[in-house]
Amino acid sequence: MCSMGYKSPVVILSSGIEQLISIQMRSCLLIFLIFLAFLPAKAQDLHFSQFYHNPLQFNAASTGIFNGDWRVAGLYRSQWSSVPVDYSTFAVAFDRKILQRGATQVSGGLLLERDQAGDAGLRWTQVGLSGSVARQLSAEQVIVVGAGLAFVQRSFNVEKLKFKNQWTGDVFDQQLPSGETFSPSSAMAPTLSASLLWHYRPGSSRSWLDIGLGAAHLNGPSVSFRDDIKTKLPMRLNALLHGAWQINERFDLVGFALAQQMTKAQEIVLGAGVRRILTDVPGNLTAVQFSLATRLKDAFIPAVQLEKNNWTIGFSYDWNMSDFQVASQHRGGLEIAVVYRHVPVPPLVGSKSCPIF
Repeated sequence: MCSMGYKSPVVILSSGIEQLISIQMRSCLLIFLIFLAFLPAKAQDLHFSQFYHNPLQFNAASTGIFNGDWRVAGLYRSQWSSVPVDYSTFAVAFDRKILQRGATQVSGGLLLERDQAGDAGLRWTQVGLSGSVARQLSAEQVIVVGAGLAFVQRSFNVEKLKFKNQWTGDVFDQQLPSGETFSPSSAMAPTLSASLLWHYRPGSSRSWLDIGLGAAHLNGPSVSFRDDIKTKLPMRLNALLHGAWQINERFDLVGFALAQQMTKAQEIVLGAGVRRILTDVPGNLTAVQFSLATRLKDAFIPAVQLEKNNWTIGFSYDWNMSDFQVASQHRGGLEIAVVYRHVPVPPLVGSKSCPIF
């Protein structure tokens, strides 16, 4: 690529953004920012800092919206290991394109998530299906609607709990009767979700943008440990944004944001970074990405990501800055993400297949 004189990075960035942001993009950004403004910042226990690698958790409409035929992702998170009540969370997701008819695409996915915390091993397990229907509005824009059906379960291990009746005066004796009854110690219910996504990718550029809105637990599932009390899961609302802006042949700017609310539990994550293309020849793409995010009033989140052809591996760490830092000593949580996308190799043009005997 030839250079026609020097331009400052600010001028290049401003020009690129002006070309990228259309009238439709401005409208979607406005909707996202309005939604964001109404969410105070408080952290949630069950979350992923690299939420952009687990989009099916927040937005079923993101099912099948990627480059390739199918995708599988795995995430693991270890949080609060420096305090007695630690959390461990993992997720596995799979989605693929199922049907393509003209400007319409149908996709399906599967999501498994599990979270465990505390001495009693309080667990949250979710297994569900997601589906999406995408409609191409133009050569650059796609609108997607999605829905999900999942089963959620809460459970704990009664045998790991200690009660005052088991105190002998000197030690706890768990062989003694607790005097308490827990029946059942688990609860399961179906839950419904719905979402909307707008995807924008201009021409052959590496620039792209996703803006989505989602709602989970639309049917108010009950996951109470007592038969006489019905505890319903409140609706969880979320808005997400993820995109990249190509600056030149080697560099992209990346940005992402997530806002979600579930009654009084709210979370806002804002982040940005730079992506460096190391090699970009047919069959050999290598890139590295560095980003810094913040979960407002909770943590700073540095992250590094390596891309090699169809593989993406990400590492992040939560540096805790909330009032809980007295106990956590600033140590929040390590998170690892691995994503694989199956991208078919395009056929060679003008080549002849020769049989090998």
